Amino acid sequence: MEKGEVVRRTKLGPAAGGGGGRGGGARRPKMGPGGGGADLISALPEDLLLQVLGCLRCARAAARTSILSRRWRGLWTRLPDLVFRGVALRSLQAALASVQAAAGPVGVTLLDMCVPDALLHSVREYDMPPLLHAAAALSPVDLRLAVGEGTQRLYVQVEVPRLPRAISVELQGLDLVFADPRRSWLGFPALETLSLTGCRANLTDLVLRCPRLRVFRLREDHGAHHMNIIIRSSSLQELHVDTRIPFTYRIDIRAPALKRLAMSFSTSDKIIVLVSVLAPMLETVSWRCTYSTVSARFGLWGLSEDSYEFPEEVSLRTEIEKHMVTHFSVLELRVETWGHVFGAFALHILEMDQISTAIQSLKVILLSSEDDEACPQNCPCEEPSNWRSQTISLTNLEKVEIKGFQGEGHEFDFLKLVFRCAPMLKTMSVRLSDEVTASNDDCCKKIHDVFKMYPFVECNVIVDLSPESTDSSHGGAST
Repeated sequence: MEKGEVVRRTKLGPAAGGGGGRGGGARRPKMGPGGGGADLISALPEDLLLQVLGCLRCARAAARTSILSRRWRGLWTRLPDLVFRGVALRSLQAALASVQAAAGPVGVTLLDMCVPDALLHSVREYDMPPLLHAAAALSPVDLRLAVGEGTQRLYVQVEVPRLPRAISVELQGLDLVFADPRRSWLGFPALETLSLTGCRANLTDLVLRCPRLRVFRLREDHGAHHMNIIIRSSSLQELHVDTRIPFTYRIDIRAPALKRLAMSFSTSDKIIVLVSVLAPMLETVSWRCTYSTVSARFGLWGLSEDSYEFPEEVSLRTEIEKHMVTHFSVLELRVETWGHVFGAFALHILEMDQISTAIQSLKVILLSSEDDEACPQNCPCEEPSNWRSQTISLTNLEKVEIKGFQGEGHEFDFLKLVFRCAPMLKTMSVRLSDEVTASNDDCCKKIHDVFKMYPFVECNVIVDLSPESTDSSHGGAST
């Protein structure tokens, strides 16, 4: 019994060195679930527990920690960053309601939601608008909502709510409409970056609702609706457009602060694209127009993606000039020759005023196939017949690369023409085609003979040999 009494006194008595009184003794730490040891993590301050949950980068995984103890229950709803992946739509809406109840007027920093392709079959048209409005109720600073990750597009029509705190918004797979166009300046007062992928929207109305927008990215690769790209913004500095829909009718951009423009779009011979770009502060421009069918011609040649028809209605020069929205410094010509002489065609492009005076780098890619045949006698590809003796002024051209060189006589004529017309040329690279190998010493010798006439230009002959390529250099400093 004495031993029992000692134990009892030890349990109820004061701790060693501590004060007397009931309850002044040391308490044993709580045992973790299953009696496996102390639950030290649950005893951490709430800020640290939120950091632990934040490292999961998944709201669903964070919500599952609620089963650990009362300390963890509902804690995930107070996370500043929420990422939902593979969550059913109704469960997602319920989760957002829980977060709203916990967050109150404070809101969240990041709200990232994705409804994957596997769940799209269960999505109904009236399910999406409540989800977007529930997201807006959380006042996110960074909002990301993707409906479908693959080829499926629902284009669910949703009324865009007001997002007063949003600085960055990324949306995918939605058909965006606006309730009151007259309140366009109240929609996204703080928005700086906007990305739309596979979305339908009135771009003019949308951008007008973003008085502080600096970066706008637009991508569309599905659907069959007509595309008008009309942008009006006094704050926009970067615009990136990539659309694969071959129904672009109009491109009209007025952005006095725009510095970077990347435009990639598609059209066809049935459409006359109207292009207007007013952006006096442009510094960097990338412009790519893909033609599903040939829509312009110069003699035998035309602009095309994968067709070889040559309609008469539109001239090649007229079609190219409307895309000259700035003084481009780089020109890349991809020429599918089919065995024809390309020099006259290339000269016709290079002598255009906005090209000849501006380009600093020229890349000519000669595409050939097994079906190539020799030109018939009096072939129109040689017109004008005096193209070899003509001279144009390429005063700013410094770098030239010709890829797919086969050693034909007309290719050497074009090579000499470029040397003759570019007095400021610094580097010339000729990459031989697969049919011309290193064993073809005659072709390489002829190229070097041309190079020797211009000793102040750094010249290179590149021969492709699997698995590596051979670079034969010739220049004034090395010969």
